[in-house]
Amino acid sequence: MTILSPLPEDLAARAIFLTEQEKWQLWEAAVLMADSRGMLVRLAGVFGRQVEGLKALVSQAGGRIGGVAWLDLTQRAQEAVEDVLWNSYAYAIFGLEAAPHFIRPKRPRKNLMHRLATTASGAASGFAGLPGVLVDIPFTTATILRSIAEVARDSGEDLSSEETRRACLEVLAFGSPNENGEQTETGYWAARLGVSHLTINLLIRSAAGQFGLVLSEKLIAQMVPVAGAVTGGLLNYSFTDYYQGMAKVHFCLRALEKRTGDAQGVKLSFEAMVKAARERRRIGRRRRRVAPVLLAAAN
Repeated sequence: MTILSPLPEDLAARAIFLTEQEKWQLWEAAVLMADSRGMLVRLAGVFGRQVEGLKALVSQAGGRIGGVAWLDLTQRAQEAVEDVLWNSYAYAIFGLEAAPHFIRPKRPRKNLMHRLATTASGAASGFAGLPGVLVDIPFTTATILRSIAEVARDSGEDLSSEETRRACLEVLAFGSPNENGEQTETGYWAARLGVSHLTINLLIRSAAGQFGLVLSEKLIAQMVPVAGAVTGGLLNYSFTDYYQGMAKVHFCLRALEKRTGDAQGVKLSFEAMVKAARERRRIGRRRRRVAPVLLAAAN
């Protein structure tokens, strides 16, 4: 769990249009964005490099056949995700009601349960091979979508509205865990602008294209000559954690934009806070690297 440092005074003074609680919520979202590539996602990046190596080997060995095989796998994953997104929103919100403000939880509930469920599914698919994958893709997609819906509900969104359904789908269109921090933030704003005027049909296709590509690369990673079950479980956990974090960021920004009516002011304050959070993280890493050297020199 991320431990928040105090909000810098200059940033707090800049966001004078927000209440103290709202400033803290925006700072928490900024830290989440800055830390979007957590340890598990960085480990997933190791598999990502192996994925690129495998794709290159397939292309060299099979030429046109290898390319067609890769495109076919990607297309199948995207089609499976699209089918789930069309049909599973009712499941995603089943039993969920918008929490009244006075009992809204501090953190979305059951997030850990969703991460553990997708981890188990990814591990099982690693053991079972292709038959397991055919079950893992729809299960993981539907579970992540439900987790996003819970974040929306706990942020005060009306889950029965078409606007909230769009907002939940938008989260899946916001980049991927394989991007670095700066790309994640840029991708968020770019994707949000890009999908804002799409019909629900095109939005689902956009989300399926982005998320399907993430899952198809995961499938290739499970072919790496290591324990496929471990790889599938690890990547599913990291992906679920990533999209839960992006959902928290997205619905925090939406809530503040609605309350203040100043979307540009919220964006500028958020960007400044993300920059400050990244700088603090860089300073912390430098200190951790330098400290052992200084200790050794002192001894």
